[in-house]
Formats: sequence, C-alpha cells, structure tokens
Amino acid sequence: MLDLFAVKNQIDEMVADKSRAQEDYREKLEMAVQAYRGWQRNWQKLAEKIACSRTSWLMPGLVEGLEVKPSHPQRPERISIAATDGSQIFPDRHEISSCFLINIGYILLHYGTGEKPLMSSKPTLYYRDEEIFEEWDGRRVFVNRELVGTKRGLMEFSELAALSLAAQEAGHSVLACSDGTLIQWSLEGKPHDFRDYVLGETMRDLDALEKADLPVCGYISHPGSQDVVNALKLGLCPEEVADRDRSTCLPENQLGLSVDEKKNLQGQLWNERVPCSPLDGISDAVLMRQILKPGQRSPVFRSSSKILEAYGRHWIHFFYVHVGQEIGRVEVPEWVVKDQGMLELVHACICDQADKGQGYPVALSEAHERAVVRSADRESFYRFLRDTYVKNDVRARISTKSFKKRHVGI
Repeated sequence: MLDLFAVKNQIDEMVADKSRAQEDYREKLEMAVQAYRGWQRNWQKLAEKIACSRTSWLMPGLVEGLEVKPSHPQRPERISIAATDGSQIFPDRHEISSCFLINIGYILLHYGTGEKPLMSSKPTLYYRDEEIFEEWDGRRVFVNRELVGTKRGLMEFSELAALSLAAQEAGHSVLACSDGTLIQWSLEGKPHDFRDYVLGETMRDLDALEKADLPVCGYISHPGSQDVVNALKLGLCPEEVADRDRSTCLPENQLGLSVDEKKNLQGQLWNERVPCSPLDGISDAVLMRQILKPGQRSPVFRSSSKILEAYGRHWIHFFYVHVGQEIGRVEVPEWVVKDQGMLELVHACICDQADKGQGYPVALSEAHERAVVRSADRESFYRFLRDTYVKNDVRARISTKSFKKRHVGI
C-alpha cells in the first residue's frame, strides 16, 4: 500500500527545491541581461578577449555592435519562398527487405503574383547492394540511421537549391529556407572521405545559390545553443586572456597537475564555482527573450564551429529573431551577411512567415507536412512490399521478432 503521507513529505521537499531553483534561475537570467547590456557600450573589447582566449566553449565571433536591430523591414510585395524538409523509413533487418526510403517534401509559395503554390513530395527507394552498403575509410558498412540521416539532409538541401534556382529562372524573386542548421556539425571526427563527400555536396549547392545571388537561410526552432551566453561568461572572467586549461580560477589548476591527472580528479572540490559559473544553464534563446521585442533581431554573430574552416566564403553566421511565439535562430552564409539587402530580406520574410504560420514559418511547416512519414505510412509501405513480393513469387521472410509484433498471442 502506498504511504501517501510519506510521499507528500517528499513532494513538499521537491517543490521547495524547484522553487529555490527557479529563484536562482531568475537571478542568473537578470545577471546575463545586465552583462549583455553592459557590453553594448564596449563590445570591441569583448570581441578582442574572445579572439585571444582559449576555452572549451563554443564562442561567437562579434562582427557588429550588440545593439538590438529595429523591427523587421517590410517584406517585398512580390516574393517566393522555397522550403524543403525530409523524412525516412530506416532500414530494418527484421523486415522483409533491408531497403530504406527517403521522402523529400517541398513547397514554393508565391506572394503578390496570384499564382498557386507548388507543393508535393518526392520519395526515393534504396535497395541495391551499393546503396545499402557504403564504403568509407576502407570499411564497407551497412547503412545505419546516422548515414541515412546525413543522406536525407543532403537531399533536402539539394532539392531546395534546385527548386529555388528553377523559380528564379522563371522570373521570381526567391528566398530559400532550410529547416534546421546549415552547419554540418556531425562531420567532426568522421572519416576524411565521408567528410569530403558531404562537404563537397553542400558546397556545390551553396556555390550555385551564391552565383545566382539567391539568399538562403536555415531556421532553427527553440534553439538550445549558448554561443552568446558563453561570450558573456568569458566577459565575467577576471583574467585578461582566459585559458580554460591554465586558469587560476579553477582549483585543479592551482596544483600543478598534468591534463591527464586533472581529468582523473574526483569530488566536490572540482565543482567549485568560478567567476563565469553564475551564467551556467542559461541559453541564448532565454536571454534573447528578455532582450528582443517581437519582430526584432539580434546582431549577426559568426559561428566558430571547427567544421566551418572547410566552408570558405560560405562561413555560417547567425542571428536570433523574436517571431512572436518563440525566439528562432537564423543561419546564413557570409555572402548573405555582406549584402544588407539580402540580410534584411531574410529578416523580413522569416518574421512574415512566422506571422502567417502562427509562430512558425508556414513554408517550413507545409514542407514538413508533405515530407513526414507517419507510423501508418510505414505499415502501409511494408504491407505493400510484402504483397508485391508474394505476387511476383519472390522468396523472402521477416524475422520472428517482427512477426510477433504483428501477431500477439494470448
């Protein structure tokens, strides 16, 4: 029997802890807001400190002042918004075939011309040996979820570039919107040939868009990144040039130990608060919610992801924008940042799209609806696959595990 009185005492303790944590969080957030506004007057000094310091945090490059930009510019009367998204059916060794499917949804919305939108999806089935087995770094591997996800991402961006360029050739002014980041984060630590292949495909599409003067952006909903907050944490550090590995603010660095010895240290001593720790747990989106008003955007920041060293003139920059319901992160290549007209177009269209989509860009939402493969779709796909195998007298079998999932005994 459950002792409700004992549980009540524990719930009371939990709620009290949560209340204290919320109060601490509010204090952290207020400190972050004050730090941000304090650096607005002397942002060049913070930029210099970022450039000279070494930390394990991802730091943004400050390319302009920290002042908030005015509410979004007016969207052009005539503009077309291209967007793509993707979904997939992963290979399943328990099914009748180890094939996999990638479904790309795409949409082209026209404003000011009276034209109907173009919206559809494009499914592609992969089943040949050379498609379900790939060779990277001299190793032949079965395509896993990560490889399928990477392939889907490349197809999404390739389809977006092709759709946007075709619309431009037809006489439309176009903005290409990608769902998610433009940075190939997952490539760090991957085999060189795989890395070169993915980057080559990405750069090819970015080259084509830049050559056509066609702006492209990536929109990230509910971003959890902390780049800007990390810069503020660095600003709290009393050292002129911060070095996380040698900082005297850290107790383990006061003992003259090697890096390996410090990694083996245990205990509460090594979790002592340092000058930058009061901002731990604050995300950029939470900070910007306090800084920005609806329609406003932050200054542009330069991402410091190591993989961007391979992007060249396409180096990705980002800004945050208050679209009403949320703070979104918008990523753009460097050549978009350098063109003020393109940058204002991205700002205006993202806000306008979010207004039309009740808080989320409507083009991305519609592209997702065209792309998504739901559980019922997956079941229908495998049912059709099994029926086709039987109809054509092709020998195949599913695993016992898969069979039991569909036929549950009592």
